[in-house]
Amino acid sequence: MMKRFSCCITLALAAGTFFLCGCVEEIGSTGTSSSLSSSQIGSATTPVTPPLSKHDVSLRFLTAFIRLDRNMALLYATPEAVSKLDWNMSHGGNIPYYDDKMILHFNGGWARVLLQDTGSTYRISDFEVHRR
Repeated sequence: MMKRFSCCITLALAAGTFFLCGCVEEIGSTGTSSSLSSSQIGSATTPVTPPLSKHDVSLRFLTAFIRLDRNMALLYATPEAVSKLDWNMSHGGNIPYYDDKMILHFNGGWARVLLQDTGSTYRISDFEVHRR
């Protein structure tokens, strides 16, 4: 079954208005089509985040830690877990990495990653931090 959208959008920038003149979804070869309102179009394009595995959550957290981006890290870990790592120390060329044994290796030590199943995805709930 093929879906095709035919849309006509007119922008009148000088007047400061936006006008949607129509949008029709055509399904398959049956000729059946349905009109979509602008609110349906907006919700259809909203990205849906799929459930993340333990590995995916850990790697996304690692990306945040490499960037020293606490706000991004808080999307994947609890504030208590995030506070256990030093977010002010430069990695100094020693890029942190994560291995499949749930260990985060960083400049000055390592931490065991503890994850919690939230029902639809995982979240880092704690770190067992070991400094060198």
